[in-house]
Amino acid sequence: MNPKNFLKNEDAVSITVGFILILFITILVFSATILSFYTLTLHSQQAAMRESFDILGSGFVARVTSMDTLVNITRSNGGTVNQVEYDFSIPATIANEGYGINITKERIFLDAENDAKAWIPFNSSYNITEQIYSNAQDYRLSYDNNTNSMIIEQQ
Repeated sequence: MNPKNFLKNEDAVSITVGFILILFITILVFSATILSFYTLTLHSQQAAMRESFDILGSGFVARVTSMDTLVNITRSNGGTVNQVEYDFSIPATIANEGYGINITKERIFLDAENDAKAWIPFNSSYNITEQIYSNAQDYRLSYDNNTNSMIIEQQ
């Protein structure tokens, strides 16, 4: 084989370029597929957390509303309520994420570390301003006649 012909021979170039292009396209398609599955999984986790937040918040609103109603009915009928207590638990994590619950007089805000958020409206006759973190699971909701407010304490 003549060395001059060897440098002018371009038979192997098209095979190499074709291989590099096919490899690049395969890597690009594979990366796009993995990225879309990751995004879909993250979206599903946040949607599941929002649904769990709605359930958790609605249950808490029902407890606060029943305690509020009990105190108001007793007081409107001439009775005296010194203290009412209700023990409740919340899960430590939802979808393997920690979360916080911020309670005001009109709303309960729930937010997670992965930016999933939800809020549940309600109306209370008494002051409730608390922040609950999911690292503790057992709490006590109590009505205190001296301060005319509802208090949430970690047990």
